[in-house]
Amino acid sequence: MKKFKAFTLLELLLAITMLAVLGLVVGPVLGNAVLGSSLVLSRHEALAGARNGMDRMVREIRLIPNTGVLASITATNLQFQYPAGTAITYSQSGTNLLRNSDILVDHVSALAFTYYNESGATTATAANVRSIGIQLSVLATDGSTLTLRTRVFLRNTGHDYGTFTSP
Repeated sequence: MKKFKAFTLLELLLAITMLAVLGLVVGPVLGNAVLGSSLVLSRHEALAGARNGMDRMVREIRLIPNTGVLASITATNLQFQYPAGTAITYSQSGTNLLRNSDILVDHVSALAFTYYNESGATTATAANVRSIGIQLSVLATDGSTLTLRTRVFLRNTGHDYGTFTSP
């Protein structure tokens, strides 16, 4: 009779048991890593879209030649006109941030404008506006809310900001 080299049933059961214990230890760690990675990716995508929209608004607001072109200043709407006749309106419609009728950012949960005079106090008078605060909140696909805030100082308003104090 020939002698075969093989594993015994006990050795096979012991190897399977060790693999199962290893899987129970490593599985949750890998699952958490995958979950964390998808969370970071979701927030990164939402934040990138919000930053692009915020940058666009900031660039255009900085080009406002004077406060006389501010047509409408409310907490949720900013409307102004460039000297060439181009009217621009930023507003929220549903979950979209609109530039005129074009969608600038989607998944928006809140858009707020705050208008400041040259001393840094809030104002509702367009002629007194020297800077505009913008707050933009977006929803990531994981359900979290990300908020961006900035303040834009208007150019060419003919005022000295040496005495400006931040609120």
